Amino acid sequence: MSFIITPLRWVVDLLYSWVGSYGVAIILFTLAVKLVLLPLDIKQRHSMRKMQDIQPKIEEINKKYEKDPEKRSAKTMELYKKEKVNPMGGCLPMLIQLPILYAMFAVMRHIAGEQAVLMVQQVTQGLPFEPESFLWIRNIWQPDNIMANVIPTLSEISVNLSAVSGNDLLNTDIINVIRANYDIVMRPILEQYNVGVSNGWAILPILAGASQYFTTWLMNGKQTAAQRNNPQAQNQKMMNYIFPLISVFFCWQYNGAFALYWVTSNIYMIITYVGFNFYADYKAKKKALEAK
Repeated sequence: MSFIITPLRWVVDLLYSWVGSYGVAIILFTLAVKLVLLPLDIKQRHSMRKMQDIQPKIEEINKKYEKDPEKRSAKTMELYKKEKVNPMGGCLPMLIQLPILYAMFAVMRHIAGEQAVLMVQQVTQGLPFEPESFLWIRNIWQPDNIMANVIPTLSEISVNLSAVSGNDLLNTDIINVIRANYDIVMRPILEQYNVGVSNGWAILPILAGASQYFTTWLMNGKQTAAQRNNPQAQNQKMMNYIFPLISVFFCWQYNGAFALYWVTSNIYMIITYVGFNFYADYKAKKKALEAK
């Protein structure tokens, strides 16, 4: 995954050098990635739209050849060929975005580890330290929830420290020294920021779950009655609730930077989906009027 992680990290750092805020840099990065993938995304939307348009014909074939699976399959493939529809056409953008999601998780974890080490180095040298905040989040490298500390404790920081092993600026010896002396060196900072203070208000986890649910609701909005009532649709309906809960869990557990990437991606998807459907409906109505 390093061949994906390294360039993504470079772009995030470049954007940060321009805007001076990791929160803004992550939003800009998310939008940049989505714009690069826009041609594939539009192709996916067209494929999904065509599949929805021909769904009544597919249901007719399924009903007509209910007792003849081979004929049903052959007639369905004929319909796909006639309508120039690729049932797998919507999968490619999704397959591309999954590795980017995993890579971004690694990038955010890596930067969080570096920020923790730099924080300790500053405090050790007697330099003033202020965590990187973003809107309501006091430290973007900690989870956005009411139970999270603003400054990570040693047990919280150990996972992120493992992510910076091998970094050119930070070697294993320095990391081991930090682990050995963290509580002593950081005690004043931990008391200043962590006592009676929450890192966030859990807004990003809630937004992640809500936007994930709304996205699936939009995509399933044009299903026919037969689609909604078949056994596969019932299983899909269950997943429509599970995925938002998974979104909440991940964004509650992991740092606010990754949660911000997740939420921005979902909001972008909702806006573009509504915009695409509005334009496609407009073109379809215009074409129908011209045909009359």
